[in-house]
Amino acid sequence: MSRELSGQVFLVIDPDSGELRHVKSLLEKMGAKVHLAHGLEDALGILSVERVQIVLYAYDLPFSGAELKENYQAIHRPVKFFALSSTPVSRLEPGVDGWLLKPLEAPALLSSLGVGALQNESLTVSTLDPLTQLLRPHLIFRSQAMKNRLSQLPQMAVSNHGILISGETGTGKEVVAQTIHHLSQFKGGPFIGINCGAIPESLIEGELFGHEKGAFTGANATHKGKFELAEGGTLFLDEIGEMPLLLQARLLRVLEERELYRVGGEKAITINVRILAATRVDLRQAVQDGLFREDLYYRLNILPIQLPALRERVEDIPLLAWHFLERAFSESIRPKPFPSLTDHSINLLQQQPWEGNVRELRNLMTRLAVLLPANITYIEPKHLAGHMESFTLGTTSVLEPKSEDSTGTKVIEVDSLETNLTNLGKPGIFIPYPVTMKEAQNRIINMALEKNQGNKTNTAKVLGVSIRTLRRRTNEDS
Repeated sequence: MSRELSGQVFLVIDPDSGELRHVKSLLEKMGAKVHLAHGLEDALGILSVERVQIVLYAYDLPFSGAELKENYQAIHRPVKFFALSSTPVSRLEPGVDGWLLKPLEAPALLSSLGVGALQNESLTVSTLDPLTQLLRPHLIFRSQAMKNRLSQLPQMAVSNHGILISGETGTGKEVVAQTIHHLSQFKGGPFIGINCGAIPESLIEGELFGHEKGAFTGANATHKGKFELAEGGTLFLDEIGEMPLLLQARLLRVLEERELYRVGGEKAITINVRILAATRVDLRQAVQDGLFREDLYYRLNILPIQLPALRERVEDIPLLAWHFLERAFSESIRPKPFPSLTDHSINLLQQQPWEGNVRELRNLMTRLAVLLPANITYIEPKHLAGHMESFTLGTTSVLEPKSEDSTGTKVIEVDSLETNLTNLGKPGIFIPYPVTMKEAQNRIINMALEKNQGNKTNTAKVLGVSIRTLRRRTNEDS
């Protein structure tokens, strides 16, 4: 039998030992890891220490499967729950994913789980959405923001017109370009990319159009440029806004005439290439500033796609995090089952500003997968924080006078790392985690002192503590 369930972890709950043996044998033949429980107490013990992805439980057991699922998911990752019944079930508890007929058979189980349902639940997107289904091999999303921006991408891809992809750094412009290539009539040809801002101005012309032997000092052989290398395929011009003005004029001519001349060459070379361009700058503003040719802008911007920042598609963060994490775990040859992101960790990720967008999230998940200790089963916020340069945790006040010491002086205590120091005129403060309470207090005190230009009286007033307490704290650290 094939191993469709390889790497998946099941918990089977049934008082019938014979049924347990049957299900265990069936699942293990398909490559799954199986835990068995005769009742609720056994099941709770297993769920407290093991990461489980799918639970199969006897329908007639005297406990609520929906409640068990809810309690488990409150601490750990999403899990699927299926009832096992000897007769058809007409009504299931809300929250239970379905039912399966006893004795369990492989085709029925696989059919109920569905294609892709055995991946991390947070990675599963609706198969009812034609757009996400079509783009899913290349792009992972479920947010309405992405659906709105990419709704016409399939139609754009099959055309021959230029497409301009814009968005902040790290939003996935090249991935979208590759998706367009794979959906286009040019998919049989190569996908060639060039970053127009990463190549010196003196070299980029030769990189794009190539050069003839002897065209300049050091040109010891004929060199094909990116246009020729992309023949029959797609040429992706990343950071097109960084292209020098003189080269923009030559690029426009190539786009219009569909032929080019190598540097130092006299023979026109006909090209058949799909052109995609991307930019992180506002090209309209660049045109107004005289930094980008208006005619080239309109030539490239026939079909525009504006990608949202990651902070505008927060609901996609769990999908992307799981995708990058599992890919990185697989590349590091870590044995399955992989550690799970807890709900608290996902909430933390969704609160971050992600100035580097998807690329920053991918890098974080890669660092985490490579450096996470082997004995970790559940990835908590403390594990994430150790690999983040800085992070924020919401908008609750962090510094309040909580109690008094033996002299009657108010003592500052940090009751949460969730902070928004609006009294200090700051939109937020980043505190690395793990961190001692004293270190967190000192960060806030120093920030307040800096805001108040070292005036301790004003600083104490802002922090809501006595000047004596503030002086004592600053003297301790001096």
